[in-house]
Amino acid sequence: MTKNVKNINNLFFVGEDVAAQDNDTCILCDPTSSSLKRMQNATTQNTFELQVVILTHLSEANLHLLYFLPQGITLYMSQELFLLLQKMQRFSLIAPIPDMGKIIPYNFPQQIGSFKVTAYKNDDSLYGSLALTIGQKSTTIGYANAFDLYGGHKKRTKKWIKKMATANLTTFITSNAMSGKRSPQLPTNENGIQKNFAKQLKSSKDEPFKVLLSPWNPERLHRFNETCSELDKKLVLPAAIASLLKFFFPMDNVYCYISEKSSTKKSSASELTRVTWKQIQDKVSDFVLYNDKQPNFIDPSIRVKKPIENHSWLSDCNFGHTITPLSDSDMTTLKSRLNITEFVYCESF
Repeated sequence: MTKNVKNINNLFFVGEDVAAQDNDTCILCDPTSSSLKRMQNATTQNTFELQVVILTHLSEANLHLLYFLPQGITLYMSQELFLLLQKMQRFSLIAPIPDMGKIIPYNFPQQIGSFKVTAYKNDDSLYGSLALTIGQKSTTIGYANAFDLYGGHKKRTKKWIKKMATANLTTFITSNAMSGKRSPQLPTNENGIQKNFAKQLKSSKDEPFKVLLSPWNPERLHRFNETCSELDKKLVLPAAIASLLKFFFPMDNVYCYISEKSSTKKSSASELTRVTWKQIQDKVSDFVLYNDKQPNFIDPSIRVKKPIENHSWLSDCNFGHTITPLSDSDMTTLKSRLNITEFVYCESF
């Protein structure tokens, strides 16, 4: 273990990431590259009988790990994240992943080596995140890298807090960003994001209005589509992103670009509505266009100083959390509910 690592009963270690470890089993949650190298060395030396990685949230580092996972390591992720990654590959939004690992079920304790791990659905403003309890003997820790008490899925957060409150936690671990300052500039909840989007859309004089939206959160993409519909606008997406949205929300009317030579008709209710550039030019005020070159509005999860043509969905700028950090009052209440005296912070986010 490296310096600045907190040791909890010689079973759990918190530094840049979270590790559960005894003589036979090593579990890493959202590991850094340096932690993964140490795990790979342990694999070579047969230090542990079982080595496991659990990915609890979307990040560039976690996605990078999927493409370069060392042999001999078992990987787990949520069902939601597994499905999203499958569809991102299917629609060629990301390159094929060599090994997708396994799904860890929600709410049912899993025996992983000598540790008992329970995964819960979480809300960190992205998609497919988890909160975990990991225990062995008389020591149990709770871990949620990031979470929102007031987000679009706040019931998920309330549920795992309630479960952890009865788990007799030794400690609770979260990201140091949860203690950060609140931003006074941008909305952090889903309703606020849509209100801000609608306000900009209604006030803009640019026609068509151009957007850069992320496929990494199909639920938010669905809400952008709904907001456009409510304002009598048609959100026109590239075929790959439109297909992804249609898969997750088959009842949505989803528009996509198509060349002039192709048919513009919808052959069945399950297909996309295809739009040509001529149709857009004929009634430009009716449309909101995906455009990664000169967008008027950028999905707040995409943190770029200036738009990038042919935007890569694997880059670090795609995974900005729109969450509200914990206030002093929130921290006091949460500690009381979890029956703990302090939080332990890991450095990753």
